[in-house]
Amino acid sequence: MWHLPIELHNVSLRLMRRLMHLLLLLPLSPLWQLKLLYLLTLSAFLAFVYQWRMSFKYAVVYDIRVDNFSRVIDVLNFMALLVCHIVVAVELMWCNRSAQIEQQLERIKYMLRVQFGHRVDLQRIRRYCLRIYGSLLLRSLALLLMTIYCNLVTNVSLLLYYNFYSEVVLLIRFTEFTLYSVLIMAFYQELAEISTELVQQLESDNYDLIRCLQRLSTLQQVHSILWNTIRVIEDYFELSLFIVILKYFLDIFVLPYWVFVNVQSHTHVAVSHYCIVEEVVKFLELLVPFLIWNRCELLQRQFRSTLHGLNGNRGDGQLNCHLWRLSAQLGQESCQFSAGGFLVINNDMLGKFIFGVASYIVICIQFRMSMLEKSLAAASNETVSA
Repeated sequence: MWHLPIELHNVSLRLMRRLMHLLLLLPLSPLWQLKLLYLLTLSAFLAFVYQWRMSFKYAVVYDIRVDNFSRVIDVLNFMALLVCHIVVAVELMWCNRSAQIEQQLERIKYMLRVQFGHRVDLQRIRRYCLRIYGSLLLRSLALLLMTIYCNLVTNVSLLLYYNFYSEVVLLIRFTEFTLYSVLIMAFYQELAEISTELVQQLESDNYDLIRCLQRLSTLQQVHSILWNTIRVIEDYFELSLFIVILKYFLDIFVLPYWVFVNVQSHTHVAVSHYCIVEEVVKFLELLVPFLIWNRCELLQRQFRSTLHGLNGNRGDGQLNCHLWRLSAQLGQESCQFSAGGFLVINNDMLGKFIFGVASYIVICIQFRMSMLEKSLAAASNETVSA
């Protein structure tokens, strides 16, 4: 039955659910007592990390006594990581809508098979998801290996170990969003193929008008369900996605700054290597879903133009009415994903953020150099006065 999302779940999200259980992001049972226990355990862990972090009893790449600007950036970045971890955990346990999303996608799969005799290509979905899982594994291993490498050759690795679990939590959450994104893209590919076949039937000399009208009506209903599914995904990631994206853009801005500070202070080169690897990991993490949703927009426009550009057998009033109605719906229900209603996930937004990050990197480096010169001048004046 369509309401039992078994096949689609097995090829896409089953491994993600197991990873979440393994990392203690989701309890094995949806009992509220277990959820409360998980949250209390997480709160105790994060409180311990916060207390240790604010003590500054560890090595850093800047001078805590003089470089106040770097210290502020360091603390703000840590607080952003802490807030992201809490928001992701709460949203996963108390606002989980994964079952509803999978049921709606399985319903679309069922309707395509029954009404059109079209089977959704599960192997294609499996290939897409395996690539995403492979990317997650490589990025997690890269961060883990660089953390171990820093532990062997530097004295600042303790800070990286305490951050590692929270960083993996954000990677898992964002990868889950990427998996849902690729599922939406796969279903838009299916709709584009079905619309092409339907137009070929309508452009032929002999076609069954009643059957074609029924299929157009079903196609309109399927697209409406898919559009509503996107809205449910928006609700599922309503707060965490926006915050995690902001955190990643903050990291993409901060990490080159730490490389600059590390080079200027002549500390271990391994720290610079770690920052470069983390920069690449987070940029790739952001890049993939932005490209996927841009592809979804292109597929929907292709879907609409295929039906709108029908150039034969449009003399029938009922046929024209169904075609225009479906075309109008595709124009109104555009395939755009909004992160919390604040930003649209597409290439335009990615380009704006990259340009903004590049500008702020230069501004912060110049501001730090100015602040550092003032701090050193003040320290030297105090020494002379003494």
